Amino acid sequence: MEKNRKNIMIVSYIMFAYMGIAFLSQGALKLEIAKSFGITTSELQYLFTIFSTASMIMVVSNKFLLEKISIKMEILASSLSILIGVFLMVLSTNTNFLMIGLTLGGLGIGIYISLASYLIINTFSEDRNRKLNFLHFTYSLSAVLTPMIAAILIGLNLSWNIVYIILLSFVVFVMILGAKTDFREITPKKEEVEVKSESKWGIRVYLSALLLFLYVFSEMIFSYWIVEYMIDKGARGGEAKISLSIFWLFIAIGRFLVGKYGNKFKVSDIVVFLLTVSFISYFSLMFLDGVFGIYVLVGILGLGFSSLYPSIVSLGTEDKKNVSPSLMTFIMMSGSIGGIAYSPISGWINSNYTIEITMGVGVITTLLMLLIGIILKLKNK
Repeated sequence: MEKNRKNIMIVSYIMFAYMGIAFLSQGALKLEIAKSFGITTSELQYLFTIFSTASMIMVVSNKFLLEKISIKMEILASSLSILIGVFLMVLSTNTNFLMIGLTLGGLGIGIYISLASYLIINTFSEDRNRKLNFLHFTYSLSAVLTPMIAAILIGLNLSWNIVYIILLSFVVFVMILGAKTDFREITPKKEEVEVKSESKWGIRVYLSALLLFLYVFSEMIFSYWIVEYMIDKGARGGEAKISLSIFWLFIAIGRFLVGKYGNKFKVSDIVVFLLTVSFISYFSLMFLDGVFGIYVLVGILGLGFSSLYPSIVSLGTEDKKNVSPSLMTFIMMSGSIGGIAYSPISGWINSNYTIEITMGVGVITTLLMLLIGIILKLKNK
């Protein structure tokens, strides 16, 4: 039984790790991908909206899929969807195939996002917060390594297509280990579906959902545009890509520390502290030109953003002993919507204005997050 629980944990962690690869590779390799298809980075960003939309659809739909098909079948189907989607993307220079590939990849990633969280929450109910923080730590770790690996492989004259194929090894591993794991103990049953009215969730749930929307929106804007922003400031391509690794390295460090020591503090205090650090560093970054100075503030911003996602989820559910599929889906869906909204909004702003204004939108949303965090903290008193 313990070995099976360990397998479930590993499958969940690898799924989240590949989610980091899927999202961060879009930012790290966007210049190469756009050039390959003969489009601008802003046009490519609009196409990436397809990926985010497809993933959000599956995050929402997975609540119902879990009642219809087995977890093993979900893992197999989602992994095959990712594999087929990536191969359609890398084997053609036609934007129609790119859109189909992004759709299939997004559908698979959406299941990965929802299913990994479901597996951890229901397998480790006695240690939920700690395991959730480490689940997001694996995402951060892959986000740190992806830009570095991409920069190294591109530097070795490998195409972005080959880089994408190499990174599919994570998906193959999930398929193999998932086939060997027994998920029957945590398979949901229809009678377990929550019948409570959504109106009883309380204002904290809705404010936390709004906070998660703004967090994902802000994080995605920064992750996607920081490379282009640094190049605009005079950095070389390799130097600019390193900023993403620094950002996610410090996010990984922060998530590890909060996962290990976070139980010593109130969740609301953690959220407000991290948001304060985030706003100050993000705002200050907009006034620097030197590469090294930007690196420093990017690292501090990474620490600020580090544990916001799991902490916000915890904040919205901390007064509930059991987290229902409906509540989990609602909160996670708000984050997914943020992941979709940033794409067309930031793409339009960058097409019509400057990269500085595009990045500045993230500063504004971070300030809004801080204000909401303070409201939630005051409500906890």
